[in-house]
Amino acid sequence: MGMDVFGQSPASERGEYFRSNVWWWHPLWEYCERLAPDLIPQSNLGHFNDGWGLDGPASLELANRLAAALAAGEVEQYAQDYAGFLAALPDEPCTICSGTGKRAEPPHRGPGTWPCNSCESTGHRPHFATHYPFSAENVREFEAFLRDCGGFKIC
Repeated sequence: MGMDVFGQSPASERGEYFRSNVWWWHPLWEYCERLAPDLIPQSNLGHFNDGWGLDGPASLELANRLAAALAAGEVEQYAQDYAGFLAALPDEPCTICSGTGKRAEPPHRGPGTWPCNSCESTGHRPHFATHYPFSAENVREFEAFLRDCGGFKIC
């Protein structure tokens, strides 16, 4: 699943469309929410692809704030802190083999005699949150889109 973000009045080709898969989108949008709570209401629907978005002036202001945070090194620091947070999360018991390292014969779940290919027979998998990466490069790309989109809708 992905988030297709369409410019409402694009000033260039880069303002027409921004695509992000759901794994990259949620941390990016969470960062935007933290950076601009006065532009992005707490009740926003930015984590859903049902047409919510910002108008042109708010999009440009968000672009300006992202650019300033990038220039100041704040985004890179956030990315490092976020990566550290993810690395510190404990592994979770595997839900396929119930943490035993041996699974039931597919398609069944639970303990069994087959080696578990979900956790590689360790009984544990990385925390689910580690599937949601964050990078300064993704922020740069979104900032460029916002600068030229003229407002956007998330579909």
